[in-house]
Amino acid sequence: MSLLTPYQQMNIVEAQKRAGYTTAAEFLGELAKKNDLLQFLPFFPASHGGYHQWLSAVRLGAGSWGKANSGIAKISASSDLETEGIYLYRADSLVDDVILKTAPNRIAVRDSEDSANAEGFLQGWFTKLFYADGTDPDGFKGIAARRSTPDTDGEKTTWDAGGSGSDCTSVWLFEFGQNGFNMRHPVNAQPGFSDKDMGLKYVNAPDGSGQYYAWVRHYEIFAGLQIKKKHSVLRMGSIESAGASNLFSANKFIEMKNQLPEMGRGAMAFCNRTIHAQIENAIYEKSNMAYGVIDVEGFGPVARVVGIPMMTCEAITDTEDAI
Repeated sequence: MSLLTPYQQMNIVEAQKRAGYTTAAEFLGELAKKNDLLQFLPFFPASHGGYHQWLSAVRLGAGSWGKANSGIAKISASSDLETEGIYLYRADSLVDDVILKTAPNRIAVRDSEDSANAEGFLQGWFTKLFYADGTDPDGFKGIAARRSTPDTDGEKTTWDAGGSGSDCTSVWLFEFGQNGFNMRHPVNAQPGFSDKDMGLKYVNAPDGSGQYYAWVRHYEIFAGLQIKKKHSVLRMGSIESAGASNLFSANKFIEMKNQLPEMGRGAMAFCNRTIHAQIENAIYEKSNMAYGVIDVEGFGPVARVVGIPMMTCEAITDTEDAI
């Protein structure tokens, strides 16, 4: 049996099968993932080329009572300078020119490969956004590693739904924007996902036998995380992805909402299909007033919990360890 890897190059047999390619959605089918987060995640220019710095207030000034012929209290505030790195996530989609010359429909064949690689590329980046552990010096620390322990010190950024084992998942609550959660990109780089057709290039053969000509499309996301206010990213973890107990908790979600800097105004929540199904089941239990449905332009009917839209991001797995 041949070994299949994400880096295996297209062959002539595969190219023949793809000659009937029409659209990415039709071709990818069940492999396509739903990542609503890409529609809302804001990107802003970084303060420096390879990193972003900002000031966060840590102490506010205060006045004092006064009376005639007495001094006026002198007050001051203080701040911390915070720094986050900017990291490049990139890949090249390669199709051998020889294969395209033998393909019945060279445009369709190349487009099919580029579409599949772009989908996989985005899935990979979103997985890093949530689950990168920060040990790779060339990449950022994901948000799960930043919200990994249920709060015991009054920070109130991470909630424990009570599940156990390694079949858990999470719900994430965000307030986006320059004063909340956002991504920072270098001034000279395109914000968000970018792709560029590099044309015909002379590249190294995957078997190490030399070089060959291939059509190359380059993908990249150049970004770092900024959590301007620590309560703009909140997590409910240890939600059981199966079973009848330790499921999504509306009561804990209400607690989370009230820790957001703006207490939920403009907030968005994200979960995977498993939790979305739990929430939809709760919606149709008409006695529960915390749940409802709202129409969002471009998305249709969207589930909401205490007024906050619950969107889908399938990079959030059902195989998290309990926190």
